This record gives sequence, C-alpha cells and structure tokens, in this order.
Amino acid sequence: MEILPVTSQFSVGFSSEKAWNGPTWREAPMPVPTEAALAQRLERELRAAKGASELATAEVLVPAELLARASRQTLALAEGEPCGSRGAAVIVDVAGRRLAAFKIDPNTLTTHEIHLHLEHDATNWTSLLPQFLKNLTRGGTIIISPQFTIEKKKLFRSQAE
Repeated sequence: MEILPVTSQFSVGFSSEKAWNGPTWREAPMPVPTEAALAQRLERELRAAKGASELATAEVLVPAELLARASRQTLALAEGEPCGSRGAAVIVDVAGRRLAAFKIDPNTLTTHEIHLHLEHDATNWTSLLPQFLKNLTRGGTIIISPQFTIEKKKLFRSQAE
C-alpha cells in the first residue's frame, strides 16, 4: 500500500479560511442553566402541572426558598455527569404522585434523572382541622413542606464501573 500526498489538483476552490466566521457547533458555548433559571423553570413546570391536574382548584403553597434549594442541589448532583446539568431529566412528585417531568435541555441526550420528592406539610394549622371542614373549602389548600428529598438515577454505565 502506498501513501500519496494530496496535491493542489484536488482543490475545488475553497480557501483554507472558514467560509463562516461564527462558531461551529463544537466551538459554540452551550448555555448551562443557573440556579435562578432552574428555579424559575421548576416553578413554571409546577404551575403548568397543577393546572392540568385535579389540583387546579386547590391552592398550593410552596415555601419561598424551596425551589432555589432544590435547583442548587440539582445542579450539584449533575456536575459529574457527561453532559452536566443539560443532560438531566427532572421528575417532581408530591406525596408519591408524579406531578411534573421535564428535560433541562431537550436537545441534549438524557444521561441521568433527578427525582425531586416533595411532601405535604403536616405541621401546619390546617392539619388540626377535621376532615369535614377541609372538604367544605372548594379545593382546599395544600401546603408543601420545606423539607424535600432529591436523588439522582444514572441512565448509563461507564466502562470504568
């Protein structure tokens, strides 16, 4: 087998410079969601899921810093993943029922799932009311506890494992 150098006879009129001066897909910076952006996305997804479920008539109260803390932990769990936080699918459930599920970046391969488990707050004053009084209200008020659990489920296995 003989290796021949490529000569100018194969040139088809392209210069050695890039025809387009913008970044290529390999050079383009991929936006990584910030904590605030992810907290806003969680809020939007929860609002949309609430409106599409039987909770539409209920009032759902979420503690002020809960979504910020959850987004901070989500980003921390995604740090060691191949695609980072962009490869995450976030699944939110309340009291064991799936309420929302979304991909952080729909254009990126999902490499892991982040499961966010929220619970009802049993320490509030409405828990002291009898059930018949709770049923008198139109949809009731659901108060989410400030405590939550979050876990990561990998969807792939590296050769090192």
